[in-house]
Amino acid sequence: MLDEAGRFRIRRIGKLQRAIHCFKTRCTVERTIKSLSKFITILDWLPKYNWQNSFFGDLSGGLTMAVFTVPQAIAQAAVTGVDPVYGLYTAIFPSFLYIFFGTSKHISLGGFAVLSLMTHAAIENVMVQQATSYNYTHYVNHSLYEVENMTEIEYNQTILNLNWLDNETMIEAITTEEWTEGYRPVKPIQVATTIMFLSGIIQLLLGTFQLEFLTNYFSDQVISGFVIGGCVHVFFAQIGDLLGIRLQRRAGPGYLYYRIKDLIAHLHETQIPTVVISACSIMFLIFSKIVLAPWLSKVFLFPIPYELILAVIATTATNFAELSDRFSISVVGNIPTEFPLPSVPRFDFVTSIIQQALGIAEIALAVHVTVAKIVENRYDYGIPCRQELRALGVVGLTSSFFPVFPVTSVFARSVIGTATGGSTQLTSFFCALALLSVVLYIGPALEYLPKCVLASIVVVSMKVYFDKFGEVKKLWPMFKIDLIIWIVSMILTICFDMAGGLAIAALFALLTTLFRNQRPKWHYLSKNDKGHYRETKKKEVKYIDCETCIFRMDGPLIFTSVDRFVTSLRKCVTNWKRIRAQKNYKFMTIEEMNEEAENYERIKSEVKYSAFSRRDRKRTTGRPEERFSLVIDCSGFPYVDYLGLATIKKVYAELVQSGVIVYLAEPRGQFK
Repeated sequence: MLDEAGRFRIRRIGKLQRAIHCFKTRCTVERTIKSLSKFITILDWLPKYNWQNSFFGDLSGGLTMAVFTVPQAIAQAAVTGVDPVYGLYTAIFPSFLYIFFGTSKHISLGGFAVLSLMTHAAIENVMVQQATSYNYTHYVNHSLYEVENMTEIEYNQTILNLNWLDNETMIEAITTEEWTEGYRPVKPIQVATTIMFLSGIIQLLLGTFQLEFLTNYFSDQVISGFVIGGCVHVFFAQIGDLLGIRLQRRAGPGYLYYRIKDLIAHLHETQIPTVVISACSIMFLIFSKIVLAPWLSKVFLFPIPYELILAVIATTATNFAELSDRFSISVVGNIPTEFPLPSVPRFDFVTSIIQQALGIAEIALAVHVTVAKIVENRYDYGIPCRQELRALGVVGLTSSFFPVFPVTSVFARSVIGTATGGSTQLTSFFCALALLSVVLYIGPALEYLPKCVLASIVVVSMKVYFDKFGEVKKLWPMFKIDLIIWIVSMILTICFDMAGGLAIAALFALLTTLFRNQRPKWHYLSKNDKGHYRETKKKEVKYIDCETCIFRMDGPLIFTSVDRFVTSLRKCVTNWKRIRAQKNYKFMTIEEMNEEAENYERIKSEVKYSAFSRRDRKRTTGRPEERFSLVIDCSGFPYVDYLGLATIKKVYAELVQSGVIVYLAEPRGQFK
């Protein structure tokens, strides 16, 4: 006989054996690979890759995409406020890593002007705050522009100092003393990589905990208005380079007001040669894209890289004509020809950028999901949103160990790659290889590229976003509240800083949803010529040829809308009675009128008092009204709460007491 301890050991051994058996049956090689392939998607699609039919198309698409990406990447770096080479790195690493985790064959990751400007604002915030870590300040009236163009040795010997004027953030002086002991100076790209890391964590958590529904709160109208407002910020951020003016860097609410104020104050410093180059660049790009592109697309089977052509012409002219020295034209400067080594992001200033990182993560995610839906509809294949969130998060986390700034989907690059034969994720792989060769071998050739040309490329690229003003025509006739959301989102983004404007716009969109739930629309239903019940306008009720009144309210019947329901139903009943009385009106003799009055007094004494009967008696003409049927179409109620159910029971009883025959059509489970 086994004692209690022996039986306990046997039970434990039995449980352990069952656990081991379960582990062996479930954790097979096939199951493990299948589970990994859901996360690392390249394990799923690469073995199925059709090398014979897709390879050369992907190669052609990747090389063409790289040609278009070079000038745009350098321009995005200028918007972000980092060195040009970091724009090329940003075009390489995230797009390359996406092919391992992404599910879309056509999406390509890259810089986005609005995200770049938000990152620039966060960089300025950190650069201003680090001035407090300096021992002594000596004002020499230098601008941030000069500090950004210092060498690394000069940079380590100088630091920006903050001068507070009228609660504005104004950077206008530097100091030449030593750092506080133990403090490491912050470089702009370090701030950008930390933001990339934090954004990746946020996006990965959203995908892991299945919180992708949060992106629904950023509606298309909120994002569209935000993008247009952000483009206004981007334009004014580039205006200094377009005119050759060195403007003070500002941030915070009211930024554009002070930006315009500075622009007017320094307008006399405009460099005419820079303005001429900017104007010629903008006119060339607009003429090429609007006039030449439609015509040349019929001649050539591939898109023409007008931005690259402009960059080559401008670089060549600036170099050989020595425009930089003769007319003080600002140029890109030296581009290092080296592969960056990975490094851990800095976290000592996380508290200063966490708010901006959250906004950047949300915007990047919203734009990525929007582009994914467009690709899904255009190319007719499914893109799992949850995996895309995880992929974007992992790409952000991994890329942050290299000198890059935040990215999102770039639909234009995807279209270019597809138009030239790209059909799978390998298009981004070949694009990354081509860009890497540019960094290692061709970078120095872009040293004399004028910054005003880059600013022109950025400004012209925003034209596609300003085309969203065409949405006004679509929204105004039937979706006026959506139009209000669109306008409010744009105005708030322009008037406030972009992160704050987006948050307030999303909150405003939620408030409009609450308002619409509180005041849902109601209408009559009537049969059309085909026998189908359709909504009837209130002014057309008198033309309804039916003895039954059908009432429908489109919205939840909850505590916020019950008053609206009762008021609307009373109005419906009153209008229906009035219209029926007009249809049934006939001349009566004095004897008939006396008889009607006697009958009315008798019925009046029998009918119990109610809200509906009281209102009806006030509108009677001296004789009792005929009974009629009222159908309340409950299919318009998506859901009903306790107060809504109690209200409809009360209304039902009052209507019956007032002589109305009431029916509930398609009642929900709560009514049964």
